[in-house]
Amino acid sequence: MNLFFVKKAAKLAQVCAAVLLVPAVFSGPVLAASDTPFFTGVWELNDGKTVRPLVMSDWLIFDGKLPNTWLYMAKGSVPGQQYRFLARNVGVNGVSAAMVDVARVDDTHMTYRVSAKGAIIEQGEATRLSVPNANDSCLAVDTELKDLLGNWVVATDKKKRVKLSEAELNFDGQKQAVELRPIRTGQVGLVVNGAPYALFTDAGGDYAVLQVLPTGTASFAGGPIGQHVNFAQEVVLRRSNGRCDAAIAGRLKLLGKQHK
Repeated sequence: MNLFFVKKAAKLAQVCAAVLLVPAVFSGPVLAASDTPFFTGVWELNDGKTVRPLVMSDWLIFDGKLPNTWLYMAKGSVPGQQYRFLARNVGVNGVSAAMVDVARVDDTHMTYRVSAKGAIIEQGEATRLSVPNANDSCLAVDTELKDLLGNWVVATDKKKRVKLSEAELNFDGQKQAVELRPIRTGQVGLVVNGAPYALFTDAGGDYAVLQVLPTGTASFAGGPIGQHVNFAQEVVLRRSNGRCDAAIAGRLKLLGKQHK
């Protein structure tokens, strides 16, 4: 489903994971990337008429409980102040015509705009519902490889399981010997028989994304934007023992109430 064109004002019931004021939401210490951007967190977006949830990890927008839209940094971004992104929906190859712009106002406010070909699709000011502290954010990508290793389930089919170790990928019972190659914070490349096979990325919160590359992909380097935008298969995964989904549901009880 295309976030920008099929559902113009799609209600991102983003019930994923986020920074909470209560320590019970954490399953263990969370080490966030030192460059976690200001927009990572749980927000209330006010477009002047309605308010709705807006949940963003370091490089994904969530739709419902799942990461749905990849963000690829574009020209015009000023790290720490404002970002401009090309957008691509999970499972859809190639970037869309949509641009996502966010700009920091202060610790608890930012502006948010989605546009396409010069036309504004949605815009407003977002008020933070989560704590502005990246080091405690469930949505910030983790910096250690161990956070990607272990057991996962396919988010849309809990009967299908995925397990990643430093030497093997087990995807729904199919085992593949792999070699891990760090790509960037929160992301590793999986090498099979010396050739690039897949990317495994921390999506923020309880989630990760497994992206199988097309056969014959020569390297992990992408195109003009430095990232791959085409995949043979793209699967959203969830930690079966993750607790951030439930935590953010509690935070969203504040939606529409913080000014009352």
